[in-house]
Amino acid sequence: MRRIDEVLTEIDNLIDQAALEDFIARGWVRPLRDQTDYAFEDVDISRIQLVCELRIDMRLELDAIDIILSLMDQLYDSRARFDRLIEALGNQPENVRNSIIKSLRDA
Repeated sequence: MRRIDEVLTEIDNLIDQAALEDFIARGWVRPLRDQTDYAFEDVDISRIQLVCELRIDMRLELDAIDIILSLMDQLYDSRARFDRLIEALGNQPENVRNSIIKSLRDA
């Protein structure tokens, strides 16, 4: 876990604290919060870097960033659900798996 000052240094000072707090207020980044500060995980850092690329490098409008991040979140959620489905199917008896595979082929 890293604090705001560490995050700003790690991201090569592409943004300042006000911009980072704006990202948080918009819901683009969702760090943990304790009594005194935010705590950022690796996934938060990656997301901040993505937002910086979209906003600074690509110069996208705020609405476009909202849409992109929403679509990415939906994609990651779908992928996680699909992974759980594949795992659940893998835990089924072979005859059940074969029946499902046959149904998919026939569809």
